Amino acid sequence: MKKTLGLWLLTLSVSTMAALPNYSAPEILARANIGDGFNLPAMSFISNTCPVINNRGDVSFKLMGFGGDNNQGLWLKRGADENGKIVYIAPEMRLLTEPTLNDKGQVAFNQYDDGVTDGIFIIDADTNEVQQVLKPENDDIAFYTYPQVLTNGKVYFRATNQESIRSYYQYDGSLKQIIAEGVSAYGQKSSYLFKPYLNDSGAMTFKRRIGETGEWDERNPDEILLLKPKENSYESIVIAKDRDGDPDSKFLGFTNSSSISKSGLIAFTAILEDSSKAIIIAMDGKLKNLAIEKSDNISEIELFAPKVNDQGLVVFRAKDMEGKRGIYITSTEGTKKLIGEGDEIMTDLGLAKILSNPNFPGFGGDVDMNDHGEIVFYCLVMGAKDNQEWGSAVFKITPQK
Repeated sequence: MKKTLGLWLLTLSVSTMAALPNYSAPEILARANIGDGFNLPAMSFISNTCPVINNRGDVSFKLMGFGGDNNQGLWLKRGADENGKIVYIAPEMRLLTEPTLNDKGQVAFNQYDDGVTDGIFIIDADTNEVQQVLKPENDDIAFYTYPQVLTNGKVYFRATNQESIRSYYQYDGSLKQIIAEGVSAYGQKSSYLFKPYLNDSGAMTFKRRIGETGEWDERNPDEILLLKPKENSYESIVIAKDRDGDPDSKFLGFTNSSSISKSGLIAFTAILEDSSKAIIIAMDGKLKNLAIEKSDNISEIELFAPKVNDQGLVVFRAKDMEGKRGIYITSTEGTKKLIGEGDEIMTDLGLAKILSNPNFPGFGGDVDMNDHGEIVFYCLVMGAKDNQEWGSAVFKITPQK
């Protein structure tokens, strides 16, 4: 069954949306550097990692190497613990996908190398037990990407087969295909399936390009689609279409990622009629502009996934009118910058500042946020007084009580 957003009412109303919170100073969780480190050994390396945080306050992120070795690994800190640690080391010559994290403290990831995949793994934050939940026994699946495990144990991921056709799968002891490129599903054929994002009920939102297999041209229609579990199938709801698919659309297109909260609020970045980008939230059966380029001292919304929580808060990356990158938060109550390049920030070594260099970004990767409004991000830091490189670090920002 396919619906449009106008026929769909979300359970939350505008009146329940919280005002923008004030935030405490960022707390350093880990720092990687050549000669020293914090919660990491010396000779550790983080690059454009995408830290994740759940509602327990657990945090995880990927390491490119540590202790002088080139093995990738996963770092994990439970919300109940004072410090975090490396909980998984990939075998030599193996790479890891960015981790995802559910509210039980289960970290999901894929381990792979060129032409080789080892399937999907889960680490339990409470026991540090590593389980290989999905082995690559299906020879048709060449790559397992964007794995997520829900608190009910069901695993979801995007698969790519030997012919480079992408599909979404659910795994609960057996594989169930949800949608595939080149096959008519939910009213259209998909020529490309972008990164999916799920909430704990199994509702899935994603961008898809419409067309036959291999028709990836920007002139092909794009839509933001929601799939909601319904008995043994899915109900599909078109959240938004671009002008290539609907001449009356107010959107010229969308960036590649959307997100969904536990209650079903959806956030994505759209390109408006004047070619400016905007953060959009789907709520109360309507699409609302929350933040727009050239407003709120924002010159450019960056091409990273905006994250929405059940309070109706959306965190995203953007540049200010001076071209400096920063972390922003927005809701129906307004938009504000939380921290940016060149700002001072406290580390284990003392007062630092976030790298501000027109030729190199001070922030990297996606930011993440939980339902408590806690935010985690990655950045490069340098001494506030001596401008010496202090490495790369992951921080958490917490709303003031």
